[in-house]
Amino acid sequence: MSDNQLMRALIQVAYGRPAKSLVLKSVPKPVLNPSSSDLLVRVKAASIAPAEWGFLIGITRIAGVFSIPDGLGIDFAGVVEGVGEGAKAEGWTGGEEVMGCVPISLKGTYQEYVLVPSSCCARKPENISWEEAAALPANAMTALQALEKHQGGKEAIFVTGGLGGVGHLIIQLAHHRFGYKRIITSVSTSKVERFKELYPYVDEVIDYKKTNPTSVVPKASLDVVYSTLGTPGQWVPYLAPQRPVPTLIEITISSGAAALQENWGLTFPWYARWLFDFAAWWKRPRVPEGVQFVAHNTRMLHKDLQAVADEAAAGQLKPLIGRVFSLEEGTEAFELVHKGIVGKVVFRVSE
Repeated sequence: MSDNQLMRALIQVAYGRPAKSLVLKSVPKPVLNPSSSDLLVRVKAASIAPAEWGFLIGITRIAGVFSIPDGLGIDFAGVVEGVGEGAKAEGWTGGEEVMGCVPISLKGTYQEYVLVPSSCCARKPENISWEEAAALPANAMTALQALEKHQGGKEAIFVTGGLGGVGHLIIQLAHHRFGYKRIITSVSTSKVERFKELYPYVDEVIDYKKTNPTSVVPKASLDVVYSTLGTPGQWVPYLAPQRPVPTLIEITISSGAAALQENWGLTFPWYARWLFDFAAWWKRPRVPEGVQFVAHNTRMLHKDLQAVADEAAAGQLKPLIGRVFSLEEGTEAFELVHKGIVGKVVFRVSE
């Protein structure tokens, strides 16, 4: 196979820490079916999702659908190099700059080229960098989709981890797109001043290292709690039952097998479906009548990706970039994600 038919790709070849499980290899470049609605994209940047640590060390083997070797990564940004006829009919052309996100069934964006359905792409806003475009899709859709499930009032929202990968995007969307009158969040001591500089419109920033938010936020005062901690039950007393449909949102616990299968584009074996459903039942908090609980799992939807791109183009949504690595630095990049960092860790794949 000639060099122009090969590409660099960061591949998972085993389970375990990155030094053992990740290898940078030369693999065949994907081939575009001319009659398809796919796009062949030369990847400029791709970002790491913290949840991918579970793929590396083998936690997700319980799903029974992943094999080794395998690709990683769902977010990407790049330039269109090939356009299927179906995608041409939709208005796509070669040379366009795009950002996108694929479902987990198609994961594998830490490579020089990706072949993706056109529905997984939106045109990259000119006012954001390649790294920012690659950092935005999945996390921003997570924030957007869950916030859209709240149909009640918008007097007050509390967001845990306001500088987290999803948290800082929730803050921006809650203010600019959804118009919450009062926004409250919690961050650690070292992040308080930076947070206030970035988002001065937030009404209250609680240093959770010094003060438990449950002792500061008045009970029965919130329309929405957006939790990223996996312990949603503690926030039930803080929702306002006197307002229409207060909503408790949690993004880190199981939403059940049916939702996961649909969103991931996969079919689990019976034992995995049972375990995901049991986990959803076990972690679901008891909420009083009139209060909505949402265990949110993100689905790749073009309309939401486009909404995210539009918000970014308007200057109302900007992801934080923590550090940029090359594919050759894959081990170091994943170790940093696991250790924790403010902002997204991004691979710069090509210039």
